Amino acid sequence: MIFQKLSILALSFIAILIISACNPQIIKPDEDKNSLGNPDNILNLLDPDVKTEEQAFAKAEEALNEGQSENALFYYIKTLQFNNKNIQALEHIASIHSRNKHPELALKIYQDILAIDSKNLFANENMGLYLLANGQIAKAKEHLTAAVNHSKGSWKAHNGLGVISDLASNSSEAITHYQAALAIQPAGPMILNNLGYSYYLSGDKVKAKYYFNQALSFDNKNNRAIHNLALIDIKNGNFANATALFNRIMPIYESYNNIGYICMLNGQYDEADEYLNRAIDASPVYFPKAEENLKSLSALPPRQTLPRQMLP
Repeated sequence: MIFQKLSILALSFIAILIISACNPQIIKPDEDKNSLGNPDNILNLLDPDVKTEEQAFAKAEEALNEGQSENALFYYIKTLQFNNKNIQALEHIASIHSRNKHPELALKIYQDILAIDSKNLFANENMGLYLLANGQIAKAKEHLTAAVNHSKGSWKAHNGLGVISDLASNSSEAITHYQAALAIQPAGPMILNNLGYSYYLSGDKVKAKYYFNQALSFDNKNNRAIHNLALIDIKNGNFANATALFNRIMPIYESYNNIGYICMLNGQYDEADEYLNRAIDASPVYFPKAEENLKSLSALPPRQTLPRQMLP
């Protein structure tokens, strides 16, 4: 088909023109309203047989089910040509942009949806998560709160609000949100790990360990759960358990290096020295990370503890 030659970005530009045309357009005297520069005329030219909103939407759904996202995007945009307030079409367009790594285009569509329906779950949830990922905490909280207030099925919004509560050092509120998310999505490794981490921050290591293990029961290579569970094992001196955990996701020398590094942060200096040297011995080639950590360890005065930071 002709329209397959249009790029996602070109189609997006046409969509923005259509969506923004909520008010009657004024055509200047010297403009040709039949020009191909008119987005409506471009869409009509590419598939003139589609005459109604229902036909366009049906073709979009068919293309999406067949995995043809560009074709689907074309027909969803053509749907908007007939009705630029079709929420379902807008939601699908935003989802396609999000999957195709065009977050700025998806964001524009979320805003368009909210301009039509401020309570829309899809737009509030996704807008909130986008803002949270980009550090705009206050605005993210507004949208995620709107999502949970207007829907009982938004586990992603509850999870996002839990993250915001943890960032504010409010573990009890975070736990409430994660438990709400878990009630909706009981087999969610991410939620289970986050809930465990909130218990860890609150000082309840027993419940923290339980939920980290629950996360691993659904995904035995969940990086975050493995790192968090290993933190507890290392602090408790269970180095064999920590090694076995890290070995699920990395080579043995990386496991030893991580254990040595965490020990150094915890002030377990003898164990740090042992495991960093093990990392160097186990590595098939020169292992600069372990060497660098050993240098940092040797430079520490007795009993000085390094500030907490992420694993290298």
